[in-house]
Amino acid sequence: MRVTLLSLLALPLAIATDWAASAASSRDGVIQLNTETFNELTAPDREWGATIVLTAMPAGYKCAPCHNFDPIFRTVARSWQRKSKAVRNKHYFAELDFSNGQDVFQRLGLTSAPTVYYYPPAAGENKSAKSNAVNFDLNRAGLSLPPLHTWVKSTTPESFDIYMPKSAVPFILAPLVLAIILYAAYSARKLLVPILTSRIIWGVTVIMLCILFTSGYMWNKIKGAPYVQAGPGGRVSWVAGGYQNQLGIESQVVAVLYGVLALTVIVLSVFIPAQSSPTKQHIGTYLWLALLVVLFSLLIRLFKLKNGGYPFGLF
Repeated sequence: MRVTLLSLLALPLAIATDWAASAASSRDGVIQLNTETFNELTAPDREWGATIVLTAMPAGYKCAPCHNFDPIFRTVARSWQRKSKAVRNKHYFAELDFSNGQDVFQRLGLTSAPTVYYYPPAAGENKSAKSNAVNFDLNRAGLSLPPLHTWVKSTTPESFDIYMPKSAVPFILAPLVLAIILYAAYSARKLLVPILTSRIIWGVTVIMLCILFTSGYMWNKIKGAPYVQAGPGGRVSWVAGGYQNQLGIESQVVAVLYGVLALTVIVLSVFIPAQSSPTKQHIGTYLWLALLVVLFSLLIRLFKLKNGGYPFGLF
C-alpha cells in the first residue's frame, strides 16, 4: 500500500520530467503531440504553462498559412530553449497536427489552422489566477514574428529575446573570396599598378565624381525628383523654380555645363601651354576663354531661371 501511494505521488513529477525530456530532445524545443499527449499536457492539474499551435502541415491539406507560420513558431520556441533549465521547464512549446488530433480540433470547434493557444499553470506554486486557455488572435496580429513573440513572452515566467542563429557561410566565404581577390591582384600587378598610380585616371575619376555630386544627383536620389514636369499651358518644363526644387534633366544640364567648364580649365592650364607655337597658344587661349565665358554665362542664366530675383549676369 505504501509503495502504491508513493508511486501515485511521484506520477506528476514523472510526467513533468517526460515533458522536459521531450522538449530537450527536440531540435527547436517543440513537442509533437497527439490526442492523448495533448490531453496530458493540458491536464487540469498541470503545474506548467504551455503554448500549443494546432496546425495542418501535410501537403494534402494545402494549408499555406500553416507552412508560413511554422518557422516563426519554431523560432520563438528555439529562443525560449536558451533559457536555463529551471526556467524553461516551467513553460513548454508544442504542436498538434490535425492528422494526429482530429478529436481535439472537433472538441475546440476549430475549422481553420493555424491556431495558437496558451494554457497557463493550473496547479502548484506557479498556479495562474485564470486557468482557461487563451487564444492568440492570428487574424488580427498576422503571421509575423514580432506580434507572436510579444504575446508569448507576456505569458512565460521570464521575458526572453529572439535568437537568430548566424550562418557560418559568410565566415567561410569571406576569407576565401578575399584570398582569391588578393591572389588575382598579385598575379595582375604589372597591369594594375600602372592603372592605380596613373595621375590621369585618378584626376578624371575625381573630376567626374565632383561633377556628379555637385550637380544634384544625390538630391534627386534622396527626394525622388521627377525627370521633367508640366509647365504653363501644358508645356514640358525642365527647370524647377525655387531653391528647394529640382528636376532630373535639370541636374543633367548642370552636370554637362560643369563638365565642359572643367574641360576648358584643363585645356587652358595643361594643353595650351604645351603648344610650341605662340600663335597656336594665342588662338587657343582666346577660343577656350570665350567658350569658358559663354558657358559660365549660361550657368548663371540657368540659375536666374530658377530664381527670378537673382540680379547678376554676364550678358
